Amino acid sequence: MTAEWLIQRIRGLADPVIRRRALAGTLAQAEPAVAVAAAADLVERAARRGDDAELAAGLACFVHAVGDLDYAARQALYVAARARGAEAVARLLLDASPATAEPATVAKQMKPERPLKSRGRPLTLGERKSLARSGRRELLMHLLRDPHPDVVRILLDNPRLTERDAVALAAARPAVPDALAAVADHRRWSARHMVRRALVLNPHTPVHVAMRLATTLGPADWREIAGDPHLAEPLRTHVTDLLRAGASRPA
Repeated sequence: MTAEWLIQRIRGLADPVIRRRALAGTLAQAEPAVAVAAAADLVERAARRGDDAELAAGLACFVHAVGDLDYAARQALYVAARARGAEAVARLLLDASPATAEPATVAKQMKPERPLKSRGRPLTLGERKSLARSGRRELLMHLLRDPHPDVVRILLDNPRLTERDAVALAAARPAVPDALAAVADHRRWSARHMVRRALVLNPHTPVHVAMRLATTLGPADWREIAGDPHLAEPLRTHVTDLLRAGASRPA
């Protein structure tokens, strides 16, 4: 089975959420070995032909769709991927990661009250969430430093947010891993290369999320990731395998 089998399941579907749900349904209902064979071909072909828009879009849809699968479906695909020796696909099916942030730091960032400005009064989480819906740029600029996932989710949907702002959220350090996962899952901003790249290069991004996003990047980014000692070893191993896949066979 080839990548075309997966791509044709979403061809003609314009809405990214509908595409993602359709592909998740296909993966859940298919014979695991068949789905894994097609996924392995998709990953390898995309690694070799980064300029193919349809392959890139299909791969981006796939890495989000696997996150929507329930445990049983993902486990069945994982077992099939390991049996096939498709390690790159197997890694994309993982849904857990070692901790990427110190618990004490996360607890501090998750406190319910936080000042908007360094000398301002502490604002409740509810107040900050309300401000995150504002159209005032000066407020949004201050809120970009708010680490709470609930604030980040609202900011991501704010129509005044720019790509530069989304990259700042993705690159924030220290960061709450759940907030970075929210950026990675956002239908608008996860489609932007610079946002995905910032997330993958952020050591606080959950490793399984970073591996999925890294798969959608390209050789130049993979080489940078592979050489960054601050990033998790499984992530660096994953992109090294993608580099080998890209160089192994002609397009």
